[in-house]
Amino acid sequence: MQNKKNKAKKTTVTVVRWADSYGALSGWVSLDEMETPEYLECLSVGVKIFEDKKVVALAPNYAKATTYTPNQGNGIMIIPKSCIISVTSFSC
Repeated sequence: MQNKKNKAKKTTVTVVRWADSYGALSGWVSLDEMETPEYLECLSVGVKIFEDKKVVALAPNYAKATTYTPNQGNGIMIIPKSCIISVTSFSC
């Protein structure tokens, strides 16, 4: 059951583009023959549920509060700000 407050207030969805590390090479590697390392570029999309000086937390699955339930999130992703390339937000 949706209450009247939910109908009036729009939700802001945030897209965070960020750099992530990957892989640990197994075994010995010749450093002379090693290719230039790169990072993975990731996109995370969700409702921003927390932010401070160090991190941003997004909930890709989000349910607004109703008369019977609180605000809820699932699959929450915590991204260090030092890894963020860009942030874009829009209302829906």
